[in-house]
Amino acid sequence: MEKEEKIVVILLCMALLSLTIAYATFYSGGDGSSMGEFSSFSLPGEDVQFEGDVLSKSFTYTGGHLLMDIDYGSGVVKVFVPSNNGANEIDSHINENDHVLITGTVDEYEGELEVVVQSSGDVNLLK
Repeated sequence: MEKEEKIVVILLCMALLSLTIAYATFYSGGDGSSMGEFSSFSLPGEDVQFEGDVLSKSFTYTGGHLLMDIDYGSGVVKVFVPSNNGANEIDSHINENDHVLITGTVDEYEGELEVVVQSSGDVNLLK
């Protein structure tokens, strides 16, 4: 291979590598959403979404926060709704055995993962 041909091959490889890096950086994110599906491998701080059946719900003894246990298929996850984030509103339209879609942020409480809901619109009843 001549010297000029080697230079052309190297330049083509560099251009291909640049395009690959640009694609991975700008287009691999899909819709740009950082929302993931909740799993037992979710980490605190992650924004997640999942659906499941309400097994139980109750209010805390102090503070008026709503706690729900949701069966999401791979297990049961606790969902925490602070009183100022629509706990009463969610309690009024969600019942045990309802199938719901939950959006929230993963947190850890007493060594267990839970999902913290930020507003009443983050708990939706599915038919």
